[in-house]
Amino acid sequence: MSRTNNRDADRPRHEPTDPDIAEAMRDRRIELGLTVQEIAERAGVSEQTWRNYERGRTQARGDKQLGVWEALDWEPPRHWAPVTVLENALGILADGQGGGPQSAMSPFDYPWADGSEPRSAEAALEGLGLPDWDEIPDALDSYSLLVERTLGEDAARCYALGAHLYDRLLSEDLEALTEMPRGTHVGELDISHISGTLPALWMTRYDYEFLFQLRGLGQVTTHRLVEEIVAPDEPLVRTLAEAVVVHDIFTLGGMTASSLGKEFNDEEWEGWVNELSGPHEPAHLLLSTILVPPPDAAIHIDHWFDPLTDPFIPRWNIAGTATAEEGTGARATVTRLHRD
Repeated sequence: MSRTNNRDADRPRHEPTDPDIAEAMRDRRIELGLTVQEIAERAGVSEQTWRNYERGRTQARGDKQLGVWEALDWEPPRHWAPVTVLENALGILADGQGGGPQSAMSPFDYPWADGSEPRSAEAALEGLGLPDWDEIPDALDSYSLLVERTLGEDAARCYALGAHLYDRLLSEDLEALTEMPRGTHVGELDISHISGTLPALWMTRYDYEFLFQLRGLGQVTTHRLVEEIVAPDEPLVRTLAEAVVVHDIFTLGGMTASSLGKEFNDEEWEGWVNELSGPHEPAHLLLSTILVPPPDAAIHIDHWFDPLTDPFIPRWNIAGTATAEEGTGARATVTRLHRD
């Protein structure tokens, strides 16, 4: 099955895991004639964060990579190809012309094609079964009234959309891995969403069984939220792996929402993640890892599925409880959390 996109074939290609990525980012910024302040503003990060990129101190997190790569005018990282192709298809359909060389009826490759022939944007959208933004509550089984009451309708729609895409993307990776020898990891696939959202340090550990576990966690987490199998004093995120899954689901939903006519900045959906997984941001601690942690460290891959010692309990607005009955339409206030 081909999952490629030639839309940005004329743009330079670099991957977040390239050994010389820091030097390449600096050289590209200079080539574009931009200061650190200008490129950081374009990418939506702080100047200090950008300096850390160029000095090799930190890597661009998965939820920042598209903005960083766009600021550098690079082709998006290959693990984001399914999302960028999807956004292109939805954008074409939304404005009727797409603003580029493709039209709504022109064929192009998209990540969920079931044959070798390219399909039109309309066929891509129909094949994905994505509804309009306003129709998400009724159209997607992943929509949670519990999330709606706790965080608001936008958060619930963002989660439902992201959960739908997360399951599809991991299922695609799993299908591709079944066609390869046992022990193959996602880094060996032509395109994989998950390969760039997790630390490259453990790339060879991300095999079929690992992805199967992640997909299962996504399904179980969504089931708990949809069916409201959560007690008022019960955490949603009980392991570091679950924190990563919730983070990726909201990231996918937030990024794809713009193509459905709803604009979010990453701080909004990160705020929702923090409301469900905790202000200590366990997923961010893991995803920003560039050094090898000791084997007994909580963020070491051997412990991702271990129970958290002090899991965060969200302020659930559960139907039938005093909080929920105080007033219909009550919404949680999401406080923006800043990171150094």
